[in-house]
Amino acid sequence: MPPSNQEITLSLHPRLGVSTWSLHQTLSGGTPLLDIPAQVAAHGLSKLEVCHFHFPSTETEYLTRFRTAIADSGVEFYTLLIDEGDLTHPDPAERQKAIVSLCHWIDVARECGAARVRVSAGNEAPTPETLQRSVIGLEEVCRYAKNAGVGIVTENWHAQLDRPAEVLSLLESLHGELGLKMDFGNWGGARKYDDLAKIAPLAVCTHAKAAFADSGEMDEADFARCLAICQNAEFTGPHILIFSDPGDEWASLDLLRDFILPTLATN
Repeated sequence: MPPSNQEITLSLHPRLGVSTWSLHQTLSGGTPLLDIPAQVAAHGLSKLEVCHFHFPSTETEYLTRFRTAIADSGVEFYTLLIDEGDLTHPDPAERQKAIVSLCHWIDVARECGAARVRVSAGNEAPTPETLQRSVIGLEEVCRYAKNAGVGIVTENWHAQLDRPAEVLSLLESLHGELGLKMDFGNWGGARKYDDLAKIAPLAVCTHAKAAFADSGEMDEADFARCLAICQNAEFTGPHILIFSDPGDEWASLDLLRDFILPTLATN
């Protein structure tokens, strides 16, 4: 007999989740999105993030079914990841189009029970002008999200937030209305760890991403260093597991989960 929902819920780790970004193969292989919450629970994870493009429908009937699947699984719909819209585009019409799109997905998040959305600060290289565009657009989107009862975070992601200085400036300009998701893998090179350390104290959640070789071996040294940065910053938020390399998705996500677990027992 399969375990009850209550028994599944008791086994879920409160600080670990997964994004559907990590499950491209699973979803493209025919597994319906409606089945994913139960799979997340079966792997001991308590939180699910869904990329906007993985929703096969945004009709009310489908969103209601998805909300029910979430509730039945015992996991939390932590974040709806919006991967479109450029708030720094030089064309005002394109910026307005981005705002309309983001607000639409905020409505979707509200309807299917997501606690928050993740948005991009913009695709243009950072300058005082593009930063101002981003701030103006995000102010409007944050107001809309607040009225909808949906939280909102951005990420160290795309050209506008490719450096800690711009991340810190943007968050300060939004006066606490915008949270930060810190992605382990979006920044690279020699500056990676120093730069992550500068933003880690402000992060409310992470995308805990590790690189895997073609052989399936995880770059444990890099992943451990990113986790140490979180510990040094006294980070206590959830880690959302990210896997985007070739190989068995759930097996690799289990490796990430098991690698993180000892660090969560110490803070």
